[in-house]
Amino acid sequence: MHNFEPYLMRPTKFIDQINSEGWRIKVYGISAKSLPLPGEILSEGMTIARAHLPQPASSEQRYGVGFLIIHHGTLRNWYLLDWWEKEDIIHHKLFSSPLGNPRSVSAEPDKSLVACVHELKVISFESEAWIKTVLCRDDKPSFENYLRLRFNSDDQE
Repeated sequence: MHNFEPYLMRPTKFIDQINSEGWRIKVYGISAKSLPLPGEILSEGMTIARAHLPQPASSEQRYGVGFLIIHHGTLRNWYLLDWWEKEDIIHHKLFSSPLGNPRSVSAEPDKSLVACVHELKVISFESEAWIKTVLCRDDKPSFENYLRLRFNSDDQE
């Protein structure tokens, strides 16, 4: 028999936008405890994003836009880095650190891990934002409009 904890929505907020080396990355925070996220976890997430985004940011196949989810979870701190390429493909990198040692970040060795239900809400929102602002535009894609659409759990209740 499995014992599941009752589902509780976790606060999820847009925090900032990273503008670095041609990249524009929306940054979200999720917490199993409470927001705002501890500064050390936030700082590590920003550092990871800057270090692991491919260069150049923009090319024929890459658009220099994406999102980062920093999740202060119950098991670990999670860092999900995602960016868009080739019209509708999302590239995904997953990192984590122990709760008590946020500076000890490493890439997740289990490549089958994708995201938890709380993170999937943000990913789903970002997918819909991409469809609305980039893929379904008659004139031309608007990366600016994509970057303006931001998920906050308060807006979704």
